[in-house]
Amino acid sequence: MKSVKGFLVVVMVGLASALSAQTVLDYNRQPTAEDDAVYIKRHFKENRVIPDHHLREADIMWMKRYWQKIDLKQKLNHPLYYPVVPIKDRKSLAEVLFQAVVNEGSITAYADDEFKRTLTPQEVSSKIFSVDSVQDFDINTGEPFWRLDTIKVESRDVLEYLLKEDWFFDKKRSVMEVRILGICPVAYKENQATGQIEKEQLFWLWFPETRPVLANHETFNRMNDAERRTFDEIFHKRIFHSYITKENNVYDRWIYDYKRYSQMEQLLEAQKIKEEIRNFEHDLWEY
Repeated sequence: MKSVKGFLVVVMVGLASALSAQTVLDYNRQPTAEDDAVYIKRHFKENRVIPDHHLREADIMWMKRYWQKIDLKQKLNHPLYYPVVPIKDRKSLAEVLFQAVVNEGSITAYADDEFKRTLTPQEVSSKIFSVDSVQDFDINTGEPFWRLDTIKVESRDVLEYLLKEDWFFDKKRSVMEVRILGICPVAYKENQATGQIEKEQLFWLWFPETRPVLANHETFNRMNDAERRTFDEIFHKRIFHSYITKENNVYDRWIYDYKRYSQMEQLLEAQKIKEEIRNFEHDLWEY
């Protein structure tokens, strides 16, 4: 009995010593990248994609296809655009996609939203890098001359994204759901001949293929730095603002094809289509 009591006393003394001990900090060492925070971040290193529910054709009672545009100049969409220059823990969506498509080759680029013709690395590079003739003037004589200038599309030049989506009602789960099929970065490029800013669709990406890449890059959260969302979560939870540019129709027309007089008419038509979707979902239920 005495031996047991003696053992317990030794254990208690050891625990008390451990609790009262303080960690000795080395203030003379150089700080590392991990020291730039109060804790070591281990999330998002190998983040997994949120799996989609399996769908059966027999369960889809209604479906419509829409094309939408994300304008990065809108405040809600700023986490997709900033930072324009990569920093320690964050990159813009365009920077992430450029790196995956051009540098790593982990995502396949397509010529259009049908995903039939893939773009070769040379074709993708020609979208990002282009050589153009630019008129300049000699500083000594003032005579004009032409020189070749290499123009590169930076992530800051991507100010829009196009989305191809399917909206559907699943009777098995009794839910209205939307899934993104494709995404396309749109760059604003200057026409060297006219000096005008023109939009160019760089390439289309099959969205399910991009999700593993997007799930491992975080975005800025205005409310909480400890709760950063990934790009995949931004799209999965629909934390962005967009407006419809096309609804699947018998004429295969875009909204600007039949509302060509003003952009206000196009926005009102897009809002009308969204309201029809909202009313359709509302009418599915009894209250």
